[in-house]
Amino acid sequence: MSEEQETKRLLQFRETMEQRMAELEAEAADLRAAMAAIDKMIVAEGFRTPTASKAAQQPKPRTETPQPTPQAETLQPESFEEGMSITSKDGAVLGRMNVEGKDLLFEPQPEYEFKTDIPPFQSFLVERVLANMSSTDRERAADGEIDQSEILEYEVKEEDGVLKELHVRNYGGERRLREINSSLRWTFDKMYDKIRQG
Repeated sequence: MSEEQETKRLLQFRETMEQRMAELEAEAADLRAAMAAIDKMIVAEGFRTPTASKAAQQPKPRTETPQPTPQAETLQPESFEEGMSITSKDGAVLGRMNVEGKDLLFEPQPEYEFKTDIPPFQSFLVERVLANMSSTDRERAADGEIDQSEILEYEVKEEDGVLKELHVRNYGGERRLREINSSLRWTFDKMYDKIRQG
């Protein structure tokens, strides 16, 4: 192997490691946000606990004991419900992700004019992440594991090649939500770097 080939191989390996580190850092940030949200809920529930006399007088509504659902991964941290900023490594806000029910909407920061032909948007985020998830869901639906209505779908809205929003329907469970969030962070951080470099 020539010195040039070895250097190229090492650069590719380094980029893979950098990508994995970014994903892990994003996942750790998401977990911290989820833990903070759970802590808030614990504190709030502690203050809402009824006294013994009130509890004896008032029957508990059925909604207080949620029944387990077939899909266990349904927890959504408050930070996702309220909207979460997607930021670059240097802290610049690149867009905002909002989750409602099983739908996810990502809106990029307009000032950067993220074009859909800037790598790795199409090759990584769309084809490798979202298209793969959708394909997996179609296979699961064909096997009867999930309903057809639960298959992940996505829509890329753009104007003159500039991304306006990315809409993901039926994203699935919390694990997928974290994966999409991490992928968004990594993708748009790379796109942001390319825009800054001109």
